[in-house]
Amino acid sequence: MIDYLKDVKSVGIIGLAKNTGKTTTLNFLIDQYKDRTIGLTSIGLDGEKIDQVNFLPKPQIKVYPGMVVATAKVCLEQAEVPFELIYPTTFSTALGKVDVVKILKEGHIMLAGPTTNRELNQLMKIMAANVDLIFVDGALSRMTFSAISELDGIVLATGASYSESMAETILKTKFVIESFNYPLFEGDIPEKAAFYVGRQKEVYLTTNKSMDHIKKTLTTMKNDISIVYIKGAITEKMMNLLIDIRLKDVSFVVDDPTKLMFHHTYGDVFQKLGIRVYVKKRCPLHLITVNPFRPLGSSYQADVFHQEIKQLTTIPVINVWHTEG
Repeated sequence: MIDYLKDVKSVGIIGLAKNTGKTTTLNFLIDQYKDRTIGLTSIGLDGEKIDQVNFLPKPQIKVYPGMVVATAKVCLEQAEVPFELIYPTTFSTALGKVDVVKILKEGHIMLAGPTTNRELNQLMKIMAANVDLIFVDGALSRMTFSAISELDGIVLATGASYSESMAETILKTKFVIESFNYPLFEGDIPEKAAFYVGRQKEVYLTTNKSMDHIKKTLTTMKNDISIVYIKGAITEKMMNLLIDIRLKDVSFVVDDPTKLMFHHTYGDVFQKLGIRVYVKKRCPLHLITVNPFRPLGSSYQADVFHQEIKQLTTIPVINVWHTEG
């Protein structure tokens, strides 16, 4: 067996879009590492039998005896498996408070974990005391991880449901792969900074992050800027602002790769402007899974899609529907 997650203790599984095979990927990883003590939780809801958008059947999440699962009370009440309560939390979801339980028999379960950064971070620390590998079922339209600072690695699920065009899906996947390769920023940025601009002789710091404030500051100072940090999501509106004011030859720092929330067609803007991009937190990709199946519409030719994604990276790429390679 190939060890895709060597020396990793916490992994986020993210989907390029809904129905790109994220749950199938999670099940594959659970099966691959079931000889270890696995912890499992989620951002949002996953593992339901029927998709709440297209009403088609969905793969359910497999669990095995000894696994530790953190999920909401309603999910536990509907679970098909017996369990033992380990730790009742105060973290609330729409389906009730989250409990940490130990699974006693093989079966399936729904996941509904915490919805805030602080609670997810706390929950992972609770689970870490009981397991040696944590899977966090996450979301890139279901991709952003508020708790990426707590994760050791990411597994990306890409697939045909992102677009009818295979070429479009390949371009988007390429952009995501490249964003996870941005280098770590070695300088100091105050933790509470929402908007930070570094210059040669002084530093400008503010917690005001309105677009008008950012535009005014960058326009006024653009010829003397060395570093720009903006906390949170970097949107297409922000990218258009950089283009409009022609901000060039600076270091642009983002929290982590998942905060680049713009269409991949903007991916070459940084390069064209000579902007060097850094992240405050690196979280490497360890595995990419491809799902050629499209729930509604034409699916991709499986071997062609698989090979095209493999050409983009040295990271292992597998077809989760045919996991022989």
